[in-house]
Amino acid sequence: MTDTAFENSNEQTIDKDKLKRLLPKGSHHKVTDEIIDLIGSMEKDSGLLQEYMEESLLTHLPVLREVKVSLPEYVNAIKFCNLKKNMDNQKAWEIVFPQKYAKLVQEGRWNTSHVSMYNGSPLVTKIDAQMMLAVHIQYAPLFHQMLMKQVELASGWDAHGRECSPTVQHLAASKIIDVTMAPVAQEIDLKIGQSDEAKDSNAKMFTEMERIARNQKALLEAGHSIEEVQRLNLTIEVEEDDGESEYADIMEEDDESN
Repeated sequence: MTDTAFENSNEQTIDKDKLKRLLPKGSHHKVTDEIIDLIGSMEKDSGLLQEYMEESLLTHLPVLREVKVSLPEYVNAIKFCNLKKNMDNQKAWEIVFPQKYAKLVQEGRWNTSHVSMYNGSPLVTKIDAQMMLAVHIQYAPLFHQMLMKQVELASGWDAHGRECSPTVQHLAASKIIDVTMAPVAQEIDLKIGQSDEAKDSNAKMFTEMERIARNQKALLEAGHSIEEVQRLNLTIEVEEDDGESEYADIMEEDDESN
């Protein structure tokens, strides 16, 4: 495999004290030598870079607050979730659970249902969900640490306490300015509600409708039937306002016919 994640490193940095310190607050998990050995064999078991696997294991420790599982179960889930990024779920399951897979093969059974159930388990689902988070969210705490490193360089000191060159100080100061600058204000011309033209048009329409309603009422009070009023074929002319509506002309014609 060419993926750098599969290169050998054999560098284990997690010990019992470190794991105990980083477990979620209130955790009752017992950290034993066997657990540390299991973590130390993640590269051997999965073929993935030990450093990479340990980082993943520590990153997703908060899921232990939500899912009640043992530490060995958590370690196996970390291996499975990382392996299936590079291969299908079935192959990842076979690598993580070689003894279970060997037993199924010996019995002539398929592992499809086992893989499906494990992949949909609460533990795996929670870890998958965290792995889908944007990198800048996952590593938000590191942003502050790296920013403070830039501040130290800009102040004239490197990681070993030695004085930095003016060029290094300038580059660090420029980087700090870039990442801490306030967003540039942008003016947006946003119109909410109706325009003046639309409001004027609506006002004219409502006025005309009110006048029509009054005239219809007058016709009904004068003895005309509803059918006669409806046959008048009334229309509303909103855009043209010459002081006389089409309805007024119809009213005059109707009065003359009476």
